[in-house]
Amino acid sequence: MFETDKWAFTGLDGQISLDKWQKIIDLIAELFSAPSGYIVQATSIGYRVVIRKNEGGSTFETNPTIPPESDMFCRHVVESDNLLYVNDAASTEMWNAMPEVVENGVNSYLGLPIHWPQGDVFGTLCLKDNKETNYTNEYFELINQLRDLIEDDLALVYNFEKMREIAMLDPLTNIYNRRALSLLAQQKLNLSHRLGFDVCCLFIDINDFKKLNDNSGHGAGDKALITLATTLKKHLRDADIMGRLGGDEFVAVMQINDKSKLDHIINTISIEFANALALEGICELSLSVGYSFSEQKKQPFETLLNDADQSMYKNKQKYKLNKKIGY
Repeated sequence: MFETDKWAFTGLDGQISLDKWQKIIDLIAELFSAPSGYIVQATSIGYRVVIRKNEGGSTFETNPTIPPESDMFCRHVVESDNLLYVNDAASTEMWNAMPEVVENGVNSYLGLPIHWPQGDVFGTLCLKDNKETNYTNEYFELINQLRDLIEDDLALVYNFEKMREIAMLDPLTNIYNRRALSLLAQQKLNLSHRLGFDVCCLFIDINDFKKLNDNSGHGAGDKALITLATTLKKHLRDADIMGRLGGDEFVAVMQINDKSKLDHIINTISIEFANALALEGICELSLSVGYSFSEQKKQPFETLLNDADQSMYKNKQKYKLNKKIGY
């Protein structure tokens, strides 16, 4: 999922032109006759300058990442989610003891929040000056309009990433579809070969799923599929990859450190799945599960998947035989 609380511009494939943002900052600084202008991103980790306009040396130098608890103008903008204009900090009791004022000589600050499209604060667009300023409402309107250009770019990124997520997810169960599963599983296999850990592939099939659909309707079938996906997400780790191949076939790809615990994992998933469905009034539904191991071998994911499929098929035949003889 796309997370707005992580540093931007990592893995975005050039979706935002930072040259454009640089031109915006340069233009604002020129129009306001300000020596320094910044676009700053704020996350729970801290504050980071994305773009700067800083003439005249290192008057307003900042660290690559500023701790979130730092007493700074941008923090006040982010926490209040409002424009902040301080025209003469040195003469204002509320601001004259701030490190930016005392240590860096900042006397004027104008900043306003930049937002992601869903409303979260991305950071700030701000100007700093070492002398007193007297910006009018026309200036505030101008910086608001330029801020809108930045927010338009963030909306493009956000919507693109959401569309990419949608393209990778099964719409019913909200776990990966076959295409995404194959891509991510192959990446995990390549990593396991390089770093030396084993990967296990679980192939999971719901027993008597067609019978459930025929007798109880597709609503009951959908409920079973969603319940299985929920059960997998509950009992597997965040680093594990799970997806729906189609129909009632699910796959989980995980790093395995102790193969002796695999049967326990499978039993836990099977019991939890059956119990959850029983609470919904859907009884006597079970799973057939097969598995295969990579054992650090360099191989395509399809090979691992086919081996797990064959293992599942054998267990499915055992289930049918036991059911036939009334076991």
